[in-house]
This record gives sequence, structure tokens and C-alpha cells, in this order.
Amino acid sequence: MKIIGISASARKKQSTHFLMEQCLQEASSTAERLEKSLDVELIDLAPLKINGCIACGKCKKAVLCSQEDDFQPLIAKLADPEIVGIIIATPVYMGCMSAQAKAFIDRTVLFRRNGFMFKNTLGGAIAVGGSRNGGQELSIQAIHAGMMIHDMIIVGDGDHFGGAAWGSHPDGYKNDETGINTARNLGKRMTEVACMMHK
Repeated sequence: MKIIGISASARKKQSTHFLMEQCLQEASSTAERLEKSLDVELIDLAPLKINGCIACGKCKKAVLCSQEDDFQPLIAKLADPEIVGIIIATPVYMGCMSAQAKAFIDRTVLFRRNGFMFKNTLGGAIAVGGSRNGGQELSIQAIHAGMMIHDMIIVGDGDHFGGAAWGSHPDGYKNDETGINTARNLGKRMTEVACMMHK
């Protein structure tokens, strides 16, 4: 089993990346406690150039894309049949997900068009806002909407929509225990559900 985490921020190794690390670390720890084998991988979109979908239709014919950008190497990685879960983390920009997150989700349409390759894969989301209540839930729900188009199975953190953190916490985002716990709980919950589904 494998869980992929996508850090969809324009900034390298800041709050969004940190929350995804916390989430995946908890996923791994949970698998160890359950004595299950689980690989996790974090894909950071910050250094990548991923264009938006241009609706050229090439992916209607095969699992491929006409655009020669940094999404190309991700196609084979995301097609791995060992993947049981995908988590997308985004900063909140103008009340919703980042451009990087939206471009990534839109480009995954090629997996839908080629036999719903993400069907029954677990999906989760993390959002980091500039304030405690700064659009995190709306951003998470927007990501969930894209995942539902793939017929994925949405997993929350056991109490909320998913991970919801405060990037501008007065004590720094690494001390936002409330937000960090939601991200960790999402990783834990996703692993628990994956283990139930893949006995």
C-alpha cells in the first residue's frame, strides 16, 4: 500500500509542506502500530511548472498529456496500482485552493478518462489559511469535489473535513497544535481506512 501526499503551495517547505509532512508521518506511524506495510511519498509542487489543462483531448485516447511540463513525470507515479490514498494540501488563496492545486487536479482528468483509474482510491485534503477561519473548509471541499469526480472515497480527519491549519499563527505555524492535530488525524484516519479496505 502507498499513500501519496501532494504539497500544492508555491512556496518551498513552508506551512503547507510542513502540515503534509505531519500527516504522512502519522500515516506511517499508524501503519506500524497496526503492523501493516505502508509506503508514503510527498510530492512538492513548489519547484515544478505545471500548466492548467488546455482541453486538447489527447488524454481521451490514452494515459498521456500533450503538454511537456513537470506534470509529465507524475503521470507514471500516480498510475502506480499500489496507491491506496492521495492527500492534497493547499494554502488558501482568495478563499479557495491555490493555482498549483487547481492545475494539478485539472490535469488528473486523464486518469478519469482512461477507466477511472482513481476510483475507490482514498482522498483527503489539508488547507492552511492566513487566519484560523480563513477559507480552509471551502478549500478542502473544493478539493473533495475534484476527488469525487474521480469517484474516489473521501476521508476526513475523524472529526472535521480534513486538516485545517493557521499559517499565520502568533506562535508560528509549527506551534499551531490545533491545526497540526487535524493533519495528523487525517493521516491516521486514512491509514486506518486503507487497512480495513486492503486486508
